[in-house]
Amino acid sequence: MAIEILDSVVANQIAAGEVVNRPSSVVKELLENSIDSGAARVQLVIKDAGRTLIQVSDNGCGMDREDAQKCFLPHATSKIRTSEDMMKLRTMGFRGEALASIAAISQVELKTRREQDETGTKVIIEGGEIKQVSDVACPAGTCISVKNIFYNTPARRNFLKSDQIENSHVNDEFLRVALIKPEVAFGYVNNERNMHNLTTGNAKKRIIDLFGSSLSGKLIPLNESLDLVKIGGFVCSADFAKKNKSWQYFFVNGRFMKNNYFANAVERAFGNLLGEKTYPAFFITLDLPPENIDVNIHPTKTEVKFLDDKMIYSVLHAATKRGLGQYALSNEISFTKPAIEFPQVSASTPLPKAPQIRFDPSFNPFDTSDSRPLTMLQEKPVVQPSLFEKDIPELVPTPTNRPAERENRELNLMQVAERYIVVRSKESVLLIDQSRASQRVIYESVLGGETPKTLCQNLATPIKHFFAPHISFQLVELLPALESYGMKMEYDKTDGGFFLVAKSPSNSAEECFETAQNLVEDKQNCFASGSQNEKRAMMIAQKNKIPYGQVLSNQQMQTLISQLFSCRECNLTPEGKKIIIRLTTDDLDKMFE
Repeated sequence: MAIEILDSVVANQIAAGEVVNRPSSVVKELLENSIDSGAARVQLVIKDAGRTLIQVSDNGCGMDREDAQKCFLPHATSKIRTSEDMMKLRTMGFRGEALASIAAISQVELKTRREQDETGTKVIIEGGEIKQVSDVACPAGTCISVKNIFYNTPARRNFLKSDQIENSHVNDEFLRVALIKPEVAFGYVNNERNMHNLTTGNAKKRIIDLFGSSLSGKLIPLNESLDLVKIGGFVCSADFAKKNKSWQYFFVNGRFMKNNYFANAVERAFGNLLGEKTYPAFFITLDLPPENIDVNIHPTKTEVKFLDDKMIYSVLHAATKRGLGQYALSNEISFTKPAIEFPQVSASTPLPKAPQIRFDPSFNPFDTSDSRPLTMLQEKPVVQPSLFEKDIPELVPTPTNRPAERENRELNLMQVAERYIVVRSKESVLLIDQSRASQRVIYESVLGGETPKTLCQNLATPIKHFFAPHISFQLVELLPALESYGMKMEYDKTDGGFFLVAKSPSNSAEECFETAQNLVEDKQNCFASGSQNEKRAMMIAQKNKIPYGQVLSNQQMQTLISQLFSCRECNLTPEGKKIIIRLTTDDLDKMFE
């Protein structure tokens, strides 16, 4: 087979497979170009999760007519001239593949003007071919609109996920650029809804603007400066740990990166402060000489290779530990006792009266009858030993003043330590974990298509709660699905970011807020059948199961046992933990040897 040189359009479409795999990839490239242009204000507009329109406008340096056309050529860049320049990079993009790849699989319109020019340039490109170049009146800077992404490669368009998932990826790219550039103002509009309007400020203000005021007071600054590396940014206090790693951000020389090795250094610094299966949230910047890193090892440049990563690991671990220690000292409880102020006593001040001791002269402590006065019985009620606290031989009849216990004995049910239910039969004893049993019952009930009404309670007064903008945007789309979790929330249109909670599982609004946020942060969340239904049922069951330590009446125990034995699987919880332990007569004989 003869070897042919690919057409430039086809070559660009192939290159786009590495650089542009979804709308968020376009957002990343265009935002980084705006930052590199020296813009002080950047505006992002999205329609239909980026399928219909992705528009980025800025007030940067702009381009003349020649550069406006040349920027769409393959490997056209203003960042490097020689291979040595690659080791001195301080900018975002540099390879010159982005615009050529984007233009190859979409319809692009570019408007740009330099400050010193009277008119700007308009360029229209479709499928990598320039259709029009003309003069246009436009503000200084650049505005680039990418329309109908993958219109000429429909197979790749079919691989795009739902609007919710694609919007989530777009939002992630916006956050990564906006976080590291607090000196730049950003705007973000999605489907004509204003998502962000970020003003300039410092790094702490930008984090709070993006992730919500709940972070205020939780950000612990890091500050370590060595010749090898300079570490800055913030880690969140241990009580703000998350159940996933979505709030972990590393930036090296102003560029977002993923690095599990360095994330482990931060986690180790927290030690035992973190709960089980929780991860610290952080926003950490690393600044080091460009020649000590290689950012050209991944198409999206989210992975960076370090010359001395082990040393940086040690410095990062120490810096985090020092920051946590200083935070703990600043929040240390003061044990200094305030001065005691004694009231001034004068001759006319009446003296306090001595307490009067009242007693019943007829009371005989050795009298076991119940002939004592009623007032004494009310003050000192007689408590008979519980059957669960004292071993009583089965053959010895023991009177009791607790009707509930007597009824349980008659029906062969007992509750032990307010954790287990004992079911006695003629030849065996069943030990049932009350919490796990209720979890299995609720799980199968929800899996069967119903949410028990007892788990969904109307709140007496709707509670207003603020979610960070990047959470609230996606949460609006999930409101109908949240009702299947026993939650009813409404978006407050008069006050952006706030939601009204009218119904919540177990009458706990805090759990409702946490559940809603976890669902939004779950990138695989689609509320489909199969595994997602099971996940939903498990979460509802976990949050609403009977807790240990709760006293159950005889009727409650009877109902729970009946529902448990009606389940398809009554021996194991959804996670596979034992619910029932059966002890036969033979088992008991072996125990007693």
